[in-house]
Amino acid sequence: MTFLTKKKQALAILVMSYGAMAGLAHAATPENALVVAKNLEDVITLDPAEAYENTTGEIINNSYSRLVHRDKTDATKIVGDVAQSWAVSDDGKTYTFTLNPNEEFPSGRKISADDVVYSLQRVILLNKTPAFLLRNFGWNKDNIQKNVEAVDGKVVLHIQDAIAQQLVLQILATSVTSIVDEKLLEQHTKDNDFGNGWLRTAWAGSGPFSIQTWQPKQAIVLEKNNHYYGDKAKIERVIFRHVPDSSTQALLLKKGDVDLAYNLQPDQLSDLTKDKNFTTVDTLKLTQIYMPLNQKVDALKNEKVREALKWLIDYQGIEKNLLKGQWVVHQSFYGIGQRGVITENPYHLDVSKAKALLDEAGYKNGFALKMDVENASPYPDIAQSIQSTFAQAGIKLQLVTSDRRQVVTEYRERKHQTILWHASVDYNDPNASAADYAYNIDNSEASTNRNRAWRSSWINPDINKLTDTALHEKDETKRIADYQQLQREMWKVSPYIFLFQQKERLATNTHVHNLITGPNYDATIYNYVVKR
Repeated sequence: MTFLTKKKQALAILVMSYGAMAGLAHAATPENALVVAKNLEDVITLDPAEAYENTTGEIINNSYSRLVHRDKTDATKIVGDVAQSWAVSDDGKTYTFTLNPNEEFPSGRKISADDVVYSLQRVILLNKTPAFLLRNFGWNKDNIQKNVEAVDGKVVLHIQDAIAQQLVLQILATSVTSIVDEKLLEQHTKDNDFGNGWLRTAWAGSGPFSIQTWQPKQAIVLEKNNHYYGDKAKIERVIFRHVPDSSTQALLLKKGDVDLAYNLQPDQLSDLTKDKNFTTVDTLKLTQIYMPLNQKVDALKNEKVREALKWLIDYQGIEKNLLKGQWVVHQSFYGIGQRGVITENPYHLDVSKAKALLDEAGYKNGFALKMDVENASPYPDIAQSIQSTFAQAGIKLQLVTSDRRQVVTEYRERKHQTILWHASVDYNDPNASAADYAYNIDNSEASTNRNRAWRSSWINPDINKLTDTALHEKDETKRIADYQQLQREMWKVSPYIFLFQQKERLATNTHVHNLITGPNYDATIYNYVVKR
């Protein structure tokens, strides 16, 4: 058990006793609680300055406030959270935030500019994985004190480069910028760790829910925060139960043991929705399946070869026969929902065209290629389809199936040839994808910017220039036009094959209402949920 207060002990007992009820027929969920079945294996830490996993992002999004946040119905728009208003200097390098004086922590202490400054500085000084998001502002441990300040009760941020205002605000809306209670963290700091050792399993926020209990690979309990200054939660608590197996999730939902299931397969969803007591909440997410082609492989350095491979995939057949509504064909490296996305899909299965391109490239008889594949659905089925169509042009695709951790390790160390992988974006601005897939100015092993372009050993000066131009363009219309040009250029030269975009389908009992979902991995909002 993580927390030892009597209240939290009681909640933990509730979770464990409720979990035991799962073996009984038709065990109704509590009226004042939403019970969620989800794979919680990716929850490693609850500290917003360290967490960089999908489920943890969702937990933090529901339990912490930040200066600004994404609009709940339009993730491309930014609205105030702790910040009541803000102003930007003429040169675009200084942002001044005026705080809402009515906002407070559960202790009753007002959220101050000092708390915000502490929270942002803490991210850089701890230097955990998500700190790279704030390094977009030119911040580091040597300059963070002078670039993030509290001045006359306001928060003043100095950005080193005049990048687009929308980009700055979108980054400030990510979970890493969550505001923590400085006074509470000071009580739990050991060996200058800024309270990280404690906060990895605790809570120091001010969001609509508090994190009451986390039992690794068992459950997480969120409880309504009555001190929250915004729209207070309609439900008393959200109980996440660790249920990694989709069949078990479906069974628990049918029996009434859970209200919501996250990870069901197409056939399970089809079976459930035949029953009038169940429905789905469908959301097009900014998560995409793609194949990075490592430029360390001689054959993959050839643009004609890369073009040929794009014509050797049965995109439409895979969508229809294997993915069954959970993924849709999408071939741009920008997801549908990002500003400026191009939605046309120029590629389809055309073996003759692929063979001609391979012949021009000097690979008339094909070549051998290894693809690492995650062993979870739907990746093995997609990989086998690609293996079959590649073979029609002489490409001998060897599939190496392993768990997610092994696949991503190969990828991050540039040891792959190609992989079948998925990824989302960290914030809702076109630069999120451009900075990751397109921009690479140091392709050496010593590079500190180990993004997806670096991972595929790919560097292109023209693409870098176009990405940099878009990053600094202040006119939003011109900026979007730059990013659309970038997408078209990437089709021609990039080492990626983009395949599908996720259509998330959450299965619920019909008595669950007002669940808000969004395109980002952390965008599900629970404080409006009611059960009736």
